[in-house]
Amino acid sequence: MRRAYFRQRLWVLAYGGFLTLLTALPYAAAWQAQGQAWRFSGFLVGLEDGNSYIAKMLLGSQGAWLFRPPYTTWPVDSLPVFLPYLWLGKLAAGQALHLQLTVLFHWVRLLGVVALVLATYDFLALFLAAERWRRWGTVLATAGAGLGWLLAPFVHLGWAGPLCFYSPETYGFLAALLLPHLTWARALLLWILRRILTARHPKAAWHAALLTLILGWLHPLELVPLLALLSVWGGVPLVWQGWRSGRKGAKLAWQRWVRMAAPAWGVAMLWSVFYAVLSYSREYLRVWNAQNLIPSPPPWQYLFAYGWLLPFAWWGRRYWLRGGWRKALPWLWVLLLPVLLYAPLTVQRRLADGVWVAVSALVAVGWAERARGSEQGRASPRARQAKRLLWGSTALLGLAVLPNLLFWAQLFRPALTPQQPVFLPQAEVAAFQALAAQAQNGDGVLAAYTTGNALPAWAPVRVIAGLGPESPYLETQRQNLHRFFDPAVSDDWRRDFLTEQRIRWVFWGPAERDLGAWQPTSAAFLCLRYNNEAYAFFEVCP
Repeated sequence: MRRAYFRQRLWVLAYGGFLTLLTALPYAAAWQAQGQAWRFSGFLVGLEDGNSYIAKMLLGSQGAWLFRPPYTTWPVDSLPVFLPYLWLGKLAAGQALHLQLTVLFHWVRLLGVVALVLATYDFLALFLAAERWRRWGTVLATAGAGLGWLLAPFVHLGWAGPLCFYSPETYGFLAALLLPHLTWARALLLWILRRILTARHPKAAWHAALLTLILGWLHPLELVPLLALLSVWGGVPLVWQGWRSGRKGAKLAWQRWVRMAAPAWGVAMLWSVFYAVLSYSREYLRVWNAQNLIPSPPPWQYLFAYGWLLPFAWWGRRYWLRGGWRKALPWLWVLLLPVLLYAPLTVQRRLADGVWVAVSALVAVGWAERARGSEQGRASPRARQAKRLLWGSTALLGLAVLPNLLFWAQLFRPALTPQQPVFLPQAEVAAFQALAAQAQNGDGVLAAYTTGNALPAWAPVRVIAGLGPESPYLETQRQNLHRFFDPAVSDDWRRDFLTEQRIRWVFWGPAERDLGAWQPTSAAFLCLRYNNEAYAFFEVCP
């Protein structure tokens, strides 16, 4: 059965391979561009988040099974979060550890791209009988985007920019370029929904529950849209059948939902309760959640993202009306989107993940129905007109893919031009590696924010400021860093601050010199342990 599954999806695998190659090329170019003076960080965009994931993998390579925050020196207990990255890091050891970790990260990302293409195709196959339109929808869902890029000249008016250029949840291509947990989580979400929609036996429903268990371990936030979607998909038919057929109809709708969706819904609810209790019972996580602000942009941006395509879904209205409640799920998902986007949560924008696939399903069905109408009535003028409109599907797909191709092409500029922050000076990397050799795991290091973001990806140490959500009271710590390097501040305050923050090492490079003119070489309580070119670090002497 597995062989037959893959034989029927040779085009899908070929397209997935092409997409992985496309998303790998800019990174390969950057690795080729590094030389004796520069080292590639491993990331072309989203560097702060990328460094944080490598830092988590580094913790795993050093023996950690649970998460210990590297971007704060708070005494935080180990936490059962980010486990996939911690455990993935255990595959790396020995020399060139940072290179091993970044290569592992990107290999998992590339495999996730193939998984996402397969899952997208499988999901769309529920609604599209014709192979041509399955492929069309798969390309739209994984490589397409909206029209927000046409408004790029207005970025200077305070607009954050087109969603396709900064929001990996809104579409699919940016996630494929950046983050493996997003591609794998979306693939699991689509496979869970497919198993539920096709469940004819309790075994299939429990397969969906098992996938939900994996999803909660991989990316807990993906449980929120899953829970909301399954709840609405169960509640709306219940009310509808109750209104049409009375208590008997409502009972049948309830039994159907319990048989198909209840196991996955129950597992997702248990995961959600677990993470909610964990988040509110730990002070560090409460502060983290309060600082992790990812609000949704105004609704008009989502109209440019999704709304321009939805009129094409009108062509498929008869298909959806005769399809029953199983085929109502894409429409319910799209209708649920405003609730998810503007829910009273700090991570609103993240909750759009996966809905682009539902939009693609609606649009692909619309085009497929329009094509079917032209084939059934070749002699009528209206049918001939509908047939001519089919040529527009290629133009529409090209328009949707164009912004992602532009974004992809722009990545080669930083990839082929070694400079910070995409590349790190070799002297800085040497200092990081020297500190890793001398420091003990979990030692506190005082460094500027930019240094503090990269340092834990190269050395298993902790910093007081390096990543927005994961560094508690970040703005206060930024002010403390400026004060520490202010020549007007007394050494007594510096000594007390180092003790209070549990700092053992002070890093001193160009970023630290920019904070103030005070020089650590003048402090009797700091012992020089490394000095090379513009980089040095000191140990706090007893």
